[in-house]
Amino acid sequence: MISSRASDWSWELMDEFWERNLILRVRSGSHAYGLARPGSDQDTRGVCIPPKEYLLGLKTFEQQEDETHNHTVFALAKFARLALQGNPNIIETLYVDSRHILFINHHGERLIAARHIFLSRRMGERFSRYAIDQLRRIEGHHRWLVNPPDHQPTPEEFGASAFEGRYRFPHTDAERAYRAALAHWNDYQTWRRHRNPERAELEARYGYDTKHGMHLFRLLRMGEEILREGVVRVLRPDAEWLLGVRDGSLAYEEVVRMASEHEANLPRLVEQSSLPSEPDSTAAEALLIDLQETFLFGRS
Repeated sequence: MISSRASDWSWELMDEFWERNLILRVRSGSHAYGLARPGSDQDTRGVCIPPKEYLLGLKTFEQQEDETHNHTVFALAKFARLALQGNPNIIETLYVDSRHILFINHHGERLIAARHIFLSRRMGERFSRYAIDQLRRIEGHHRWLVNPPDHQPTPEEFGASAFEGRYRFPHTDAERAYRAALAHWNDYQTWRRHRNPERAELEARYGYDTKHGMHLFRLLRMGEEILREGVVRVLRPDAEWLLGVRDGSLAYEEVVRMASEHEANLPRLVEQSSLPSEPDSTAAEALLIDLQETFLFGRS
């Protein structure tokens, strides 16, 4: 029996199969975390079971995004593969607060009921690694803010000489250093061209993108909770503190120190976790097969 759990949801079901065969749709992003503010995007994530020609025939389907990139529907198989990898965005779909479930039917309920099979130390570590990637991005942008490169490096600066239209470097290390400097320059230019004006203002004011900082600590804390308690808290009980980070409550140096301490502690958290080292891929595959067979052939 098809049901909806959000009377204020205004998504209009369309004729495409990823809408007709939808089994689950949830709010995602800042609204799901409890971190939304006026003007925040309305993001959703969904799961569908493609028709039999996509499962048994030659056609393929993995996911569909709308033109705003705010609404995505995944094929169940793609969704399960990403969940087994511990992808945070995917795992969150299974653990949103019930008020953020916008559409669910019996197949979606079975998927959520089995969400524990995806829990593992790998998942907790993956959340933390995503956060550490955010930290590296924050550190890199901070270096550009306080010490931007002032010119494009040339081979001659690294001891190279021109010969028959090419450059010869005195040794391999010099060539590597030049290529690294050139990549750094190109990355800097790309960052400058594509900076979001709102994020640029935050970086100018606080020395780092505080919105990135907020999500850095959200991911760190979620990773810790998964490893220590075996729970995935999407709707954040620490939303007020996280929004404070978004508003610049932490200096750049504090952000780096706190996140670096977690990074150093991560191996111990992983080792001490009571979760299995890997998700239950056998159970996940059995669930996937059963859900798709039931959906396609009406087995009970």
